[in-house]
Amino acid sequence: MRFANLWILGLALFFVSCSSSYAPKAKMATHEANRSIPTIDEMIVDMKQNYISKCYTPVAKRNPPENSCQTELFQLLERRYHSNYNLNHVSMASNELFFKDVEVQLKKMLRSNSEVRSAIKNGGFRNAEELVAYYKFKYAFETN
Repeated sequence: MRFANLWILGLALFFVSCSSSYAPKAKMATHEANRSIPTIDEMIVDMKQNYISKCYTPVAKRNPPENSCQTELFQLLERRYHSNYNLNHVSMASNELFFKDVEVQLKKMLRSNSEVRSAIKNGGFRNAEELVAYYKFKYAFETN
């Protein structure tokens, strides 16, 4: 009987530890000195934290979609993997969908913020596509 109680307790602890693995962390990336643009980093981290809480985590936990972001992510996963998706698949699909929104915001920032435009020129980025690719790499959801 004691063994069964210990086994159930161990199983419960396992599930609790697994539930925290659904949520990746949004943290500031490190850059070379000439490519550090804090305004962009702050924007992306804020967007990623919001995406994780409102989209990534509910879909990873297989909760029914409640908003358009969850629906879009779930439909992409279902088209590619049916109901057999895992966290790695959620991360790959999230990289695709999340960075569409980031790209839009980066381009808006380029048009409206002269400080960001000059920082980008000083950071050695030749164009907006190179900037987007750089930040996609720095802030991607981890995949295996």
